[in-house]
Amino acid sequence: MGFKSEVLAFAFSVLLILVTFGDDHLGRIGGVAIGNLDTIFGYRLWPAMDVIYPLAAIVVFLLYGFAKGGKLRINLKTALLFASFLLALALMNGDDLAIGLNLIIEFPHAYWVAISWIYPLYGAAAFFLFGKLHEKGQSAR
Repeated sequence: MGFKSEVLAFAFSVLLILVTFGDDHLGRIGGVAIGNLDTIFGYRLWPAMDVIYPLAAIVVFLLYGFAKGGKLRINLKTALLFASFLLALALMNGDDLAIGLNLIIEFPHAYWVAISWIYPLYGAAAFFLFGKLHEKGQSAR
């Protein structure tokens, strides 16, 4: 891995944590509150962070593919992988999307427990696979 791709991988891992624990969906586990990382820059920026973290994750995801291959290869594999990452990201931010669409949707606690495991694991796997598909010398099959 080159320096650029290592920095992007680190940035993406930070964004995975910030997106996963941006809101306090898991409540208290063992007496410890889990979440509310949207407020690390203060409560005034909290609504902006609900938008900035996911957008930054998308940008870093795409930049990683670019850094690995020198250009973005758009083919069926990369398009499906990117679309599936966007779906996982949307599922992780379902409450924020509902607010943005002016919908009233309550997600059960079990949903948040499941997606809090699924999103970071799938997001990391998709990220590195996206980079692998873009590596120099790989064909654009």
